[in-house]
Amino acid sequence: MTKEDAPRWMLCHTLANRFEADLLTDALEKEGIPILVRSFEETAYDGLFVPQRGWGQILVPAQDITRARAVIAPLLETLEAQGPYQNLEELDPLLWERLRKLDTEEVCRRAQVQWLEDLRAYRIPFLNGAYACRPEEEAVDVLEPLPSSRVDFQTGLFLLHYLLEARPVPLEGRWISEKEIPGGLQFFAGPHAFPLPWVLKSLDHDLNRFCEAAERLGGVPVEAGDAAYRFWVLPRIPVQAVFWEGDDEFKASLHLRFDPSISRQLEALDTIWALVNVFCRHFRDAASQPADLSSASP
Repeated sequence: MTKEDAPRWMLCHTLANRFEADLLTDALEKEGIPILVRSFEETAYDGLFVPQRGWGQILVPAQDITRARAVIAPLLETLEAQGPYQNLEELDPLLWERLRKLDTEEVCRRAQVQWLEDLRAYRIPFLNGAYACRPEEEAVDVLEPLPSSRVDFQTGLFLLHYLLEARPVPLEGRWISEKEIPGGLQFFAGPHAFPLPWVLKSLDHDLNRFCEAAERLGGVPVEAGDAAYRFWVLPRIPVQAVFWEGDDEFKASLHLRFDPSISRQLEALDTIWALVNVFCRHFRDAASQPADLSSASP
């Protein structure tokens, strides 16, 4: 192909996130339209432009721009009407396909999970409960009681990526904020800020209720803030929740801390974000339980 024959690429759409990218690129490829996906998250700028410009861009040859926009228009209308991905069925089928191709013993070794042959499922410990992930049926269930029985898109997202990406690397033994995770300073802001105010509200900003909810989730007390607990949200991923009481000058606050190895267990920032959202949901539901109905898994 000569320089004159090379296509001139035009911007077709600015992507909000990786999930939108998967949906739109699949539709364009099925129509035989060549595409280029430019992700700001995966550039040398390490996510710098995500908040300002979106997750990335879809480019198509100039001669296909009208047809490409016509292909994605109804999909974008549907996304806008439905809002963010909600249901487990909306997970990328390729994630399930990749998981089915892996050796179960190897997955169990890497992720420190258990294969249950009778259920044809991975048992994945989460807090003091567990999920069952059944690749052949493309299903996820609560296997051992958790405060929230809800299993949605974000639940499936971080569980599948954990099974696919977890690796046997040691913890670094120190705690960092989400802003210190590579790329996190820009990513975990605005629409990707952790829903900690939502958790605090469910606790009535009260230290004792924080401690009660943390213990219902299997948290272990540690020295930090006015109260803090360490949780094993996944077998290779610890999270520390630190509570500071309010006073006349400052409101009560809640912060999460991570071992730096988290970015080697979950490779994408939006997957870490999904994990934290589900953790916060369980924390909120644990805070809402009466004291005599706490979830107590062995």
